[in-house]
Amino acid sequence: MKIFAILIIIIKKGISTWVQFDGPVDSVWVENLNSALDENKTLCLSNGQRIKLLNNFRILFEVDNLENASPATISRCGIVFINMSILSW
Repeated sequence: MKIFAILIIIIKKGISTWVQFDGPVDSVWVENLNSALDENKTLCLSNGQRIKLLNNFRILFEVDNLENASPATISRCGIVFINMSILSW
């Protein structure tokens, strides 16, 4: 939980912050982010702590597919699709 303590300090100082999730979307944990992704911008932790996110905080998901993401989660995100044929690797 130390990472969240550091995150709170950074957010409160007004430092622009990006958190990147790279890997498959798991419906169990991504559903917990819905309140952080909607207009409430509140991250609710499993211990009951609530962190109010400011406008200087951004979340980026880098995923191969959205098979396990719910429509509720997808509707809260902007999506950029890049076809694999465009990438050179």
